[in-house]
Amino acid sequence: MNDQHRAIFPAMVNRLADLSPDSAFGQWFEDNLPVMEERLTIVKDLLAKPVNDLNFNMAINAIHFMVDKFPLMITRLEPDAPIFRARPNYGELFSEQQDISYNKKCPERILAGRFNRPMEPLFYGALRVDNPQTNHVLSSALESCKELIDVHHPPEVQDLTVGQWLTTDLVPVVNLCFDSRHLEGNEMLRKSAEQYEAEMRSFFSPEATAFIFKFMQFFSELSRSTNQAQPNAYYILNAFFYAVRYYYANSCNTAIPGVIYPGMMSEARGLNIVLVPQAVDRFLKLNRVMMQRFSLAPGTKTFTSMPCSALLTPVNGRFQFHNVPPYRKNGVLIYYTD
Repeated sequence: MNDQHRAIFPAMVNRLADLSPDSAFGQWFEDNLPVMEERLTIVKDLLAKPVNDLNFNMAINAIHFMVDKFPLMITRLEPDAPIFRARPNYGELFSEQQDISYNKKCPERILAGRFNRPMEPLFYGALRVDNPQTNHVLSSALESCKELIDVHHPPEVQDLTVGQWLTTDLVPVVNLCFDSRHLEGNEMLRKSAEQYEAEMRSFFSPEATAFIFKFMQFFSELSRSTNQAQPNAYYILNAFFYAVRYYYANSCNTAIPGVIYPGMMSEARGLNIVLVPQAVDRFLKLNRVMMQRFSLAPGTKTFTSMPCSALLTPVNGRFQFHNVPPYRKNGVLIYYTD
């Protein structure tokens, strides 16, 4: 990692073993567990309260207070780690990297999402998981196109452009996936989680360690919930990401590029990632791109899926699809124009 990147995104590692024996780090946490439980209860209770600035700031303050007392689990994605991101076409052919990256052109159209506030562009993608029950292309498609899970009015056909991005350097991210269900098939992340758990157990008391895992479990489960099932889940996760970035920037002089979290659409078997725009611009390169077509089986609410384009290699961030087959909408054939 060159000096320019290191200054903005230094590689974060939880090195509790490097602390001196007389370090007081963690002592306040150990002596005040009821206070920590109180802060976590505040956040949980806010799930049932109105979404407004007062409650949002209350959540930020409580989360900031807690992450100051113990290290979060930080995982460093290795260079060339693949990340998959999909964008629905809606009749349009995309031709450049920015078309399928985070929304830079029209931020005013961005609604509040799992980790982003309104008009805040973030990059959501899926990581590869070597699990026969989990398909990273499908995971990225389901996360980006909610129409595919609309049980009342599913589309007849839905095309998506899927990009495979590769990391160009070490990318340190907060990891909210820490159990075997989430990490099955991803050896690197599993080892990272096991190391984190071992360090927490060796440094903190069983009671303090139990609180850390309770904190992690709460935000892990919340990140795979839906707005319908948990109306205020998104604004609490917004508060989490905001508080974590603010804390590490101001207290540790360290930027947080993103978060790995369990995939809601893949029943928590998949691994998703959210990254800030600066991390995308510095550490991701679009490697391959293709179009995937989801077609509703007649008389059912089940989709079949298959590629509807060639697999392209972008050149300087640009690509061009040719001969994409037409699709039928409301009984009419719709043709793409190259």
